[in-house]
Amino acid sequence: MAKRRTKKRTHVQQTEEDLKGIPKSMVIRVGQTSLSNHSLNQLVKDFRQIMQPHTAIKLKERKSNKLKDFVVMCGPLGVSHLFIFTQSEKTGNVSLKIARTPQGPTITFQVTDYSLGRDIKKYLRRPKSLNKEDVLDPPLLVLNGFNTIKKKDDESNAAKENAEKVVVSMFQNIFPPLNPARTQLNTIKRVFMINKDQETGEITMRHYFIDIKDVDISKNLNRLYKSKHNLSKSVPNLHRKEDISSLILDHDLNAYTSESEVDDDAIVRVVDKKDIRGKNINMVQKKQSSPENNDEDGDINMDGNAIEENHDEEESIVKKVVVEDDTPVVPRKKAIRLTELGPRLTLKLVKIEEGICSGKVLHHEFVEKSSAEVRILEKRHAAKMKLKEERKKEQEANIAKKKAVKEAKKQRKLERRKARELEQENEDGENKQSVESSDESDSDSSDHYSDVPEDLDSDLYSDVE
Repeated sequence: MAKRRTKKRTHVQQTEEDLKGIPKSMVIRVGQTSLSNHSLNQLVKDFRQIMQPHTAIKLKERKSNKLKDFVVMCGPLGVSHLFIFTQSEKTGNVSLKIARTPQGPTITFQVTDYSLGRDIKKYLRRPKSLNKEDVLDPPLLVLNGFNTIKKKDDESNAAKENAEKVVVSMFQNIFPPLNPARTQLNTIKRVFMINKDQETGEITMRHYFIDIKDVDISKNLNRLYKSKHNLSKSVPNLHRKEDISSLILDHDLNAYTSESEVDDDAIVRVVDKKDIRGKNINMVQKKQSSPENNDEDGDINMDGNAIEENHDEEESIVKKVVVEDDTPVVPRKKAIRLTELGPRLTLKLVKIEEGICSGKVLHHEFVEKSSAEVRILEKRHAAKMKLKEERKKEQEANIAKKKAVKEAKKQRKLERRKARELEQENEDGENKQSVESSDESDSDSSDHYSDVPEDLDSDLYSDVE
């Protein structure tokens, strides 16, 4: 099958610097208990749908894989975030760890409740399934309920405010930033909402699909418009209509494009770029077809310089027409509907630690320690890191020693092999000399009996007549 052609002239290709700035992620499961849980497996797959397109959608974990294996591969693959789902063997609680590679920090959440995408689709009247075109761009991230403003009067809550800043910065950096000047609105088709309840401190995650429909036109007109651009769409049935006008002017039947009533809060007035572009084109055409311009063109001489000046004047006139005409473009009414895709997650912050799941605990939601206990833990952590460095050096020395012994053994094997080859060559030379001497003796014996006639024995048994 032939490869599909990709557009290169009209599509802006991203440079290597832009690709490096895009955050990439991996959603994985770690632990024997989590790998055997089928519902958790489906939750991981649904969460990968949220993180598309910059995530490993077809990643498969093995029971032999450890967290270190994934961390090692983050550097070559350019992965910036790790979403780790684990399940406790004792309690069965599910936790989500979000780690920033390669230096951390790691935020641990307890998943108090979750719902899969297939469970949500069962309770929706008209569920939505994602296509390949819907996941070409990352979703729009919406954060609500997070308080990042530091209060001067409250010094006791400084640790919680700092922890909340870390959580907000982690959520903000999981998707590439939006540039309002370059981002097109029709590319934003999904919304990832993260809401925090100020009273309970729980964080809820929701994933929605954005559906935009026109409100000003009826459902029949919308169906005609769709059938024009897509031939597979059906045309409205006109057997009960006397004329096409009855179909267009009949607003009582199926007036709105949405199948249920549209709320007033969901209606938005939008100015399309197509309307602005069409308006500018019409103004340019009118200005070019006006009689004043035709008269001016007829009075100009046929010299080349005059023609160039006339061309410059026409360009300036067109630009002035486009800029000076300030007639407002009528915005269109559009209804925005959000259809939930799933999954749903309810999280609760547990702790924040340095590094990737191994380091000093910066904040713990349920455990508070005094300054003396913190100093003791820091000393213990420093001693642990010192012991770790010593063991690392010892391991490196042992590895170098084993490598030297292996190289010496290999050298001895090569020397023995060369000695055997020399012995074999000497034996082959001796055998060759013996063969040559035997050949010479055979040739001498044949020369000794060369004077004997060949028909010597021919008359020994001849018949006597």
